[in-house]
Amino acid sequence: MAAKKPKEVERCPQCDRPVVEGDLQACIICRSLFCQECAVFDYGRQFCTLRCRGFFFYGDGDETEKDF
Repeated sequence: MAAKKPKEVERCPQCDRPVVEGDLQACIICRSLFCQECAVFDYGRQFCTLRCRGFFFYGDGDETEKDF
């Protein structure tokens, strides 16, 4: 019986904890990587930070005349 190859270990860019390869997720807003320990859960989704979570719900803010 062949021995199973151990999974590679990566580090979370946010908290520097070791995580198993493939366990890092990309934020749906900014595409930065994060682990389950760093994840912010809200609105049925996972985000890398509270800022991205807020951006998902509130957006970029109100548009004003100087934005055009």
